[in-house]
Amino acid sequence: MKPEQQKNLFYILVPSTILVILWIIFSVYNKSVTSTISSTQTQAIESISPVFPTGILSDLRKRQPIEPLFAIESVPTAESSESGTLNLTPTPTQTEIDEIPEATNSGEEN
Repeated sequence: MKPEQQKNLFYILVPSTILVILWIIFSVYNKSVTSTISSTQTQAIESISPVFPTGILSDLRKRQPIEPLFAIESVPTAESSESGTLNLTPTPTQTEIDEIPEATNSGEEN
């Protein structure tokens, strides 16, 4: 290389190296000063005990099993006609049946 090329390379290389070193130093300082974990979260973090409490297993075995209820209330039934339309026919509940007035015979006299 010619001395002038070396001089030009020196003018580019030295400031670039200084800039990169300062950039790294500032990044490390910034990461050490700013934290994503707040002080209250740091206090709340506890280590997990490596010993498993076996008493919990016996307590779980003593629990009464719960039987799920798979009862479904009446829902409207769907009937499909040949024309492709869907006809919904609701099934009456007991309260609806109780509310129906009894039929009176207007033709009969007592």
